[in-house]
Amino acid sequence: MLAAECAWVILRAEHARTRELLARLDAVSKPHEDGPCIHRRAGTAIRVIERLQAFEEATHRPKGVVMLDMLRGRSDEADELLEQLDAESERCGRLLLQAKAKLKLAETGDTGAALEAEALLRQHRQVMYTHLDKEDTLLHSHTALLLTPEEWAKVVSSISKQVRAAKDRDHRRPQRHVHAAKPAP
Repeated sequence: MLAAECAWVILRAEHARTRELLARLDAVSKPHEDGPCIHRRAGTAIRVIERLQAFEEATHRPKGVVMLDMLRGRSDEADELLEQLDAESERCGRLLLQAKAKLKLAETGDTGAALEAEALLRQHRQVMYTHLDKEDTLLHSHTALLLTPEEWAKVVSSISKQVRAAKDRDHRRPQRHVHAAKPAP
């Protein structure tokens, strides 16, 4: 079951990255008394949301597709868990879209929109943390019980393909160069 553990090491590392992005989003989205900075914090929060969305869509979710497809139909309990996880993912996506719309209003200085965005992001965090915990515990248990070593080999192979595709995407992106300021003579 080395393949299973390798797959879960990768998935849990990605969960840790998701938690880091959630913590960053929490830090930048909390309202403060400093009205003039609302638009800057809102812009920063939007960028973190976009990073989180991109990470989930392009990096994390594609790695689990084969595993989840193999798990479907194996047991009523596993199918119920997969339905819960799908519903939570959809809810998280909707909450982020709503929060992003409110943050765009907050960029214009709308304090009420900033407060609404913070409430939406708080809901999102709660759902997302529960979701990640379910994947780390319940989903891990179901896959350990229901998938064969041969299926795990296919899962790891699909993850490897996703890792290679991500590396290829990174190599094709133009690199931004930051020039250091020259010291004054």
